[in-house]
Amino acid sequence: MLDGLAVLDADAHVVEPGGLFEATGVEGTAVGGMAAADLPPDTPMVPVGDASLIADQIEHGFDPPSYLRAMDAQGIDGAVVYPSIGLFVPYLPELSAEGSASACRAYNEWVAGWCGEAPDRLAAVGLVPTADVAMAVAETARAAELGLVGVMVRPNHLYGRNLGDRALDPLYDALEERGMPLSVHEGLGVRGPTLGTDRFDDFARRHACSHPMEQMASMASLVLDGALERHPGLAVAFLESGTGWLPFWLSRLDDHVEWLDDDRRGALSLTPGEYFRRQCVISTEADDAQLSWVLDTVGADRVVWASDFPHPDAVYPGSARELRGRLDDDALAAAVLWDTPLELYGLSGRFPSPPTL
Repeated sequence: MLDGLAVLDADAHVVEPGGLFEATGVEGTAVGGMAAADLPPDTPMVPVGDASLIADQIEHGFDPPSYLRAMDAQGIDGAVVYPSIGLFVPYLPELSAEGSASACRAYNEWVAGWCGEAPDRLAAVGLVPTADVAMAVAETARAAELGLVGVMVRPNHLYGRNLGDRALDPLYDALEERGMPLSVHEGLGVRGPTLGTDRFDDFARRHACSHPMEQMASMASLVLDGALERHPGLAVAFLESGTGWLPFWLSRLDDHVEWLDDDRRGALSLTPGEYFRRQCVISTEADDAQLSWVLDTVGADRVVWASDFPHPDAVYPGSARELRGRLDDDALAAAVLWDTPLELYGLSGRFPSPPTL
């Protein structure tokens, strides 16, 4: 707990064992050179900016007990974890759809077991092979059986599709039926189209562009191509991209609805802002100076907090406390730090709410 408030980290990251993906027999997924080959040479690679801060976790291979100790150091009661190497491997262009599915299965089985060591504090979102939608639907069912609490997709224009493409409707149907959220998560380094990589070679410029701009593009597609209209029960989380762009982007999308042709405009029963308030959330981080503006725009029931631990730009161990300092209203803090992510991931029956001091 943190100052008497329960804390649920909506987007932390596991560190997969080195042989996880190679063990599937899929060629081209060697972890050692995969990220380095696709990132600028000046990319920060030191966990939390100072590896000495997490010597315990490094020594123990980020196993669940050491991970829980890192959570305790931050006042975090529960965490929903996302992959690290798994942000990239299933989407390698040299993989067949079957190879991507194999990588997703390996990760999902491993992370389910990892969370199973502390199921009242650890949960995970699964991976699905969007290269083949039927396979993605099948893996969604497996993820649900494993106890995973959502499915992650990348916002990039992969496999010739935007996220609002009707070809993905069976996946969204499967998620909607199971009450599992669609988590849209960028990660610089994928071998595929990424906004900013067409004109910049260095990390700062590419990273500054990729995370928010890829999320903005994916949101435009999900809304304007009608995916949220067709799937009103689908929860969508836009993660690890800051929040300051959101009020501007919703306003701009609202303005541009009138530019759609009559058929497409008529197929949307709500404005983009209304779709977001009905079924979307966005994650904030410790240094988010625009948080108050975003809370005023969409409300605390549309915002969750993410540590990004233990990635290089994560604030550790003071992330939750720094975020708490931006929330001077206890009700807002309770919503962002616990209530909203608990509802998003459907964890109320699994993560017991710690007593309020």
